[in-house]
Amino acid sequence: MPQLSPAPSGPDPSAPGPASSRLVALDWGTTSARAYLLDTAGTVLDTAPAGRGVLAVTDGLTTAQDRRAAFEEEFERMCGRWLEAHPALPVLASGMVGSTQGWADVPYQRLPQDLEALAGALTAIPTRRGPVHVVPGLLADGELPQVMRGEETQILGLLETAHGDAHTGGRRGTVVVLPGTHTKWVHVEGRRVLDFRTVMTGEVYGLVTRHSILGRLARRPDAPDLEAFDRGVRTSLSADADGGILATLFSARTLPLTGRLAAEQVDDYISGLMIGAEVASWARDRPASGGSPGAGPAEVLLCGEPELCRRYQRALHQLGVDAPVVGGDVVTHGLRSIALAAGLLDAPTEGTA
Repeated sequence: MPQLSPAPSGPDPSAPGPASSRLVALDWGTTSARAYLLDTAGTVLDTAPAGRGVLAVTDGLTTAQDRRAAFEEEFERMCGRWLEAHPALPVLASGMVGSTQGWADVPYQRLPQDLEALAGALTAIPTRRGPVHVVPGLLADGELPQVMRGEETQILGLLETAHGDAHTGGRRGTVVVLPGTHTKWVHVEGRRVLDFRTVMTGEVYGLVTRHSILGRLARRPDAPDLEAFDRGVRTSLSADADGGILATLFSARTLPLTGRLAAEQVDDYISGLMIGAEVASWARDRPASGGSPGAGPAEVLLCGEPELCRRYQRALHQLGVDAPVVGGDVVTHGLRSIALAAGLLDAPTEGTA
């Protein structure tokens, strides 16, 4: 593995762009790429135009050499002006850019894993601008393996946002929920990831509402119908939902057929059924996630698109669980923390903003 570059002594104050620039941070995923220019404290000084995600960068390319060249070209388009002005800046990236389809295949780190220790497992990709250091993803290597890339950095930044510099969460640990196309439920103690699961609720919801018979009687509402959503959640949490989500989903057809659900309510009802089933599954496994039976973990934190997080909040509330949403630039906070631990970035001196 290439050696990490030493922390830079600082950019040339006479160079164009912010003189306090200390790190280029990249959040490079499957469908998009975001680049940030940070100072020592992690403040975002500048952002680059949105970049292409891994799928778009590699579309139609068949050789590893062509893929590497395409990634370097996209990197140059996003970050070249910063590195032209400040050649000594370190670059740190996380996400699917480190996957088998990405710029380099960065090995997963197995659980349990201290998130700050990821700094010792970075992979350096050489470029004409200097190395791009890539954060590894995580692997829960059980009978049904679980993987993540990018979320590990987001979780670290989220925990720092929620807890400050303290390395402890609640007494029974923290469950971090990252709603999205493939929702992650992550059990953390301090900064140590113990376990996680991936639930394909978002992707399956899109397939069910657009490409199944359940969408035939549905009409797109003018605004979200949260009462219909809550009804779906209650159904999935009910003792009558013994057949599981594949059985209760069919009620999204029979209820409209019998006049007990309006066509405009179908999509939100399905959303409630599916998120409710996800929450119900977590509730059944709470003792295994660090809490005592019926008590659950000391805290649950949500992070993601605000409207989707609010739905998870409502579903968890039906179980009596308070789940605050953590916002802000959690990815940049995570990347800064890893850069500090890796020696790519100097710690801020007293009085630094």
